[in-house]
Amino acid sequence: MKKQLLNYQWFSDNTFNNSLLNAFLLVIGCSCVFLITLNVYVMQLPIALIELGILAFTVGVWFCPKDWRYYQLVKFIYVSLLFCLILIGIAVSPLYSGRQVWVLIFPMASYLLLGKRAGFWLSFIGYSVVSAILFERFYADFGVALVRIFVNLTFTYAFVWGLTYGAELTHRKMLKTLRKIAITDPLTGLANRRGMAVNYPLQLATLEGKGDDLAFILIDLDEFKKINDHYGHDIGDVVLIDFAERLRAHANDNEHVFRLGGEEFCILMSAEQAKDWALTFCQYVDGTILKFEGIDIHYTISVGVSFSQKEGRDFKLLYKAADQRLYKAKSLGRNCVVLAD
Repeated sequence: MKKQLLNYQWFSDNTFNNSLLNAFLLVIGCSCVFLITLNVYVMQLPIALIELGILAFTVGVWFCPKDWRYYQLVKFIYVSLLFCLILIGIAVSPLYSGRQVWVLIFPMASYLLLGKRAGFWLSFIGYSVVSAILFERFYADFGVALVRIFVNLTFTYAFVWGLTYGAELTHRKMLKTLRKIAITDPLTGLANRRGMAVNYPLQLATLEGKGDDLAFILIDLDEFKKINDHYGHDIGDVVLIDFAERLRAHANDNEHVFRLGGEEFCILMSAEQAKDWALTFCQYVDGTILKFEGIDIHYTISVGVSFSQKEGRDFKLLYKAADQRLYKAKSLGRNCVVLAD
């Protein structure tokens, strides 16, 4: 059986934010095309030329490689440029034009596209500049009426700001919960294959940083089908849960214990500890009886172990070697550990 690590792309902040950015770019791009056409028609060519520049920048951001080291900076410059153009529009327009309400897009656009820190400061600066523009240009003419407009705009801005911050916070909590669900086996509570995709490269790098090698210990419950057939699948689940607890109790770090599927489990650990641990744990499982509702259940395990120094750093190679040794353990009568071909 071939195994490979799944890419950790599900429930990604980057995926979510890039989807928002693409929607934002699509709206801006379509708006630019419409406004360019309109301004060319009414012979407002300088404005149409500016809008053409914005359209070109929008297309550039759309096709910009997402993994480019300066991509976040490009996004920041793009959003900042749009905000500056909005501020200029507010500064040169009469109060009755209503363009002041465009400032309300600042919190949502900046928070969702740039993140909390950049979003906060960009929103704060945008609001401060708009306030200064309004009072500098219109207070002498409108007085108290401008104050009323300003108060309403402030409360609305604060509401949108707070709503956006709350939505972003809730979104991040939801993603964290979904990630936890996605990498956790619901029956045993151990990490699953997706959890392996996250932890394997980190554990490998950690051990190599210490000058050690990684051991991949693959474990299979012997004749588990007979347990299911004899006692029923409910008892089979109890056996899986019991074994997961035993594995968890004998591991130094529970984050490196996984249920790959069915009755197949694995653990990542230092190659230096792997041999003694595997032999000791195999003997422990054989010597311990599971007692459940008056039923005594004895089960054993077969273990195959592979090493990154010998098999290589690729997970597929590690799994293939451990899987071959596991089946060799099965052919030797089960209830044993195989460390080499």
